[in-house]
Amino acid sequence: ELNDSLKKIGDERSQSLDSAINDEAKAKEMAAEAARQRVEELKEKAKNSAFANKPPAPRPNAEEPAGMSFMSKALEDTEEEKAAQRIVDEEQAAKRAKAMEGVEIDPRGFIVPQIGDIVLCPGKWANEDMVALVESTQFVDARMSWNIDVIELNPVGPGIYGRSSSAWRKPIKRWFDVSEIRPARAEYVDDQDAWRVENARDMINTPVVVNETAREIGLEEYGALKAKLVTDTALLGLGGSVAIAAFDQGTAVCFGLGSLASIAYIGLLASQVEEVGPGGAPNAGLPLLSPRFLAPLALFVAIFVKFTYFGGATGFTEGGVPKVPPKDIAAAGVGFLVYKIPLLLESTKQVYLTLDDAGDAVESGIGEGYKQWQGRVKDNFAEARVRESNPSTTWNPFTKIRLTVEEQYKKEQEEKEKNQD
Repeated sequence: ELNDSLKKIGDERSQSLDSAINDEAKAKEMAAEAARQRVEELKEKAKNSAFANKPPAPRPNAEEPAGMSFMSKALEDTEEEKAAQRIVDEEQAAKRAKAMEGVEIDPRGFIVPQIGDIVLCPGKWANEDMVALVESTQFVDARMSWNIDVIELNPVGPGIYGRSSSAWRKPIKRWFDVSEIRPARAEYVDDQDAWRVENARDMINTPVVVNETAREIGLEEYGALKAKLVTDTALLGLGGSVAIAAFDQGTAVCFGLGSLASIAYIGLLASQVEEVGPGGAPNAGLPLLSPRFLAPLALFVAIFVKFTYFGGATGFTEGGVPKVPPKDIAAAGVGFLVYKIPLLLESTKQVYLTLDDAGDAVESGIGEGYKQWQGRVKDNFAEARVRESNPSTTWNPFTKIRLTVEEQYKKEQEEKEKNQD
């Protein structure tokens, strides 16, 4: 019985809306066609009157009234067209008003759906809609808005959604503010006990809308961040090399080589990020083949060449590989990790700014919420005073008796004053 009633309500609602929309479209087409025909008639009349070989009309005098001119006739025809269009508009407005009978309107202007309507709610991801069935509606006095309780519908076919019929799986119920939902163009499919929805979005058939302005701003911010990271890494590498050179020049050279490898690593990483497109990164499945790993390999080759041909090794192995001092290996490793310092600083700065903005938002939100609550309390007090001062609306029986007696006494006093007069 519940399914039949919901189906009946949904069909009646859909038929009334479709009828109003179709009537409005037909009326607009008829009015446009009538206007086009009238314009053609006026053009033809003007053409005939301009080239017609007629004797000149006598000049009107004061005793004989002049006939209606062409402009007067055109003006009169325009007024008739406006009157006809006004009648059509009034009929359309009456049909829309009839279709909107019994429809609840939110104080913010949103249409409140009725029980049994099919609506679209926000999904898990962007550009995705959740199809749901309205179970109940309730007005929240504290927020002066409507809450809509819905039952989530599951896809049972291409563009077809129905309720879960499994015994061990309960239907998912949610609630949304009326501003978050929108009506669905749905048609009930009797043989499947489901609804065919035409305007439901999903991530597959809905293209992603790219904001070009936001994209340009993001690219500019990315370019500035990349330049700052490279500059800060180069300055740290140069400063560290100069400071270490005061104690050991060989270790300073290793630190400088590590810093150069760090700068190269950042550049290769940035180039790989810039190559990412809609299909993903080209080497997403094989990270070891990424070009950025050429930087540490180049650092290893540079250290090998330095200690093989420029001295500084503590010895050589049987294969001719130089033995590098541990302090030089550590200096090269620390120099390679120098890029982490400006990266961590920028990340910490962004986190701090985010927390600061969040704190300001929370503070302003609390203040605004307190102001709204204070205003609602005042309005509620004012409404309560008006309600309690009327014997027909007060809820307290003693107050009702008192107000009734006072009103009766006041009427008696007025009658006595009239009789005395």
